[in-house]
Amino acid sequence: MTPNRPRTPRSAWRALQQQARRLSGTHLRELLSDAGRPARMTLEAGGLLADFSKQRVDDEALQTLFAMAKAARLDEARALLFAGAIMNPTEERPALHMALRGVGGSAQVAKEVAGERERIRLLARRLREGRLRGFSDLPLKHLVCIGIGGSDLGPRLVCDALAPPHPASNTPDNPHALEVRFVANVDPSDLHLALADLDPHVTGFVVVSKTFTTRETLANADAARRWLQAAGADASGAARHLIGVTANPDAAAGYGIQPDQVLRFWDWVGGRYSLWSSVGISIAASCGPDAFDALLDGAATMDRHFRDEPAQRNLPIWLGLLSIWNRNALGCASQAVIPYAERLRLLPAFLQQLIMESNGKSALLDGSRTERPTAPVIWGVSGTNAQHSFFQQLHQGPDVVPVDFIVAREPELALPPDDPRQDILIANCLAQSAALALGKPMAATAHGGSADKGKDWHKAFPGNRPSTVILLQKIDPRTLGALLAAYEHATFVASVILGINAFDQFGVEYGKVMATAVEAVLGGRDDPEIDPATRALVRRIRGMGT
Repeated sequence: MTPNRPRTPRSAWRALQQQARRLSGTHLRELLSDAGRPARMTLEAGGLLADFSKQRVDDEALQTLFAMAKAARLDEARALLFAGAIMNPTEERPALHMALRGVGGSAQVAKEVAGERERIRLLARRLREGRLRGFSDLPLKHLVCIGIGGSDLGPRLVCDALAPPHPASNTPDNPHALEVRFVANVDPSDLHLALADLDPHVTGFVVVSKTFTTRETLANADAARRWLQAAGADASGAARHLIGVTANPDAAAGYGIQPDQVLRFWDWVGGRYSLWSSVGISIAASCGPDAFDALLDGAATMDRHFRDEPAQRNLPIWLGLLSIWNRNALGCASQAVIPYAERLRLLPAFLQQLIMESNGKSALLDGSRTERPTAPVIWGVSGTNAQHSFFQQLHQGPDVVPVDFIVAREPELALPPDDPRQDILIANCLAQSAALALGKPMAATAHGGSADKGKDWHKAFPGNRPSTVILLQKIDPRTLGALLAAYEHATFVASVILGINAFDQFGVEYGKVMATAVEAVLGGRDDPEIDPATRALVRRIRGMGT
């Protein structure tokens, strides 16, 4: 069934704007003078502790946000999501990525998911134990994963965060240590660099495409197959090196991939949610099947928290509502995500796709155009590097950019007692959040222009810049799973308030259609639909080779 999702009433939006006007003259310094505020505005779930006390809201504004969620019937939408209702009405599909983690969905879905999860474990073990052999009968030692978008960003993030630091080193648990690499860009240099130091006799490929028609992915897969054939593999030998991951197994078989090396997922798995599916074979192969299971279990813990807890104690709901507050009440057009953990350096890129592909839309569920801003622009890099690039603008620029700071209590590595680096990392994270909130009063000076005589803006920090600090005990599979699931659910919460469909992506698909047309023109065919400016560029590009 298609859920009846009404628009959030205009009265709720008016109440939100009234709260923003009421608080416009209140500085975070004043809000943080309340000693009880941190306790009231800190939530814990799934190994995460989220401190929202430096957001520019007070108790009254929070109650308005909770009332807005009620008016938007968030509880009903949440129940429909977990029940497997059609939450993607433009494509008539449910959004059952939680079922991949064992939460929600029907008994039949649970049975199919469990079967495919066991196939992932078995294939990962074959790879890690050296039982998957290539055309020269040598065990595969390297795995290159070819995909794009959700087929790449999620697994790449998780492998970067959790993979052993020295994948080429054999251990008793992993006697045939497997190195996993990723290729997404159709730029030939991406695949070339990934393969530059690899031996085709011991290199396998995972080809990930939901439809098995993705142009960029199949172009890279074709190039990989030619690389194997140049090393002496015939068609059947090259097939031994290929693993297919798709919702279209027939197409993968038609491509020449052996049936026992094709893993399946379903059309109700959106690309940006696909790391939890058989797309995660790269995670199971790189980090181990047990780590992949723990990642799913951590996400499931957050699923149950989101499903069962009331809004006032629900961490993802707070994340989602405060994103609405910052974007729609305070007018903040972008949001920075700064993980103070080098292992999480790819998290901002993952969240860019999750949030901006889900909610970066102008159409309401009924097809009409929204009158309000939707998703913020998401960006960021790891701290402390960020402090020496763009934090100057965060502190003193005219635009206010909310920040999510993410930091782990425990270091990834065992450090000697006299090594201060983890304390330095944590101190910088907490200090940046405090400095953005509190600012620094302006220094008096005898110099200055006529309008600002007696003022020196060079060393003034306005403060009153909101942030959330998410504290992890450590970066491990369960905690990472919970963190990613929390952001997934927060994105859904925001979509319900905004009244949009978080689960389609027609903007992405239109760009692909246009690229196909331009590719035809580059190949010498005419297309009257191509605009004059693009035609002129094509002529220039052709002329460069003469």
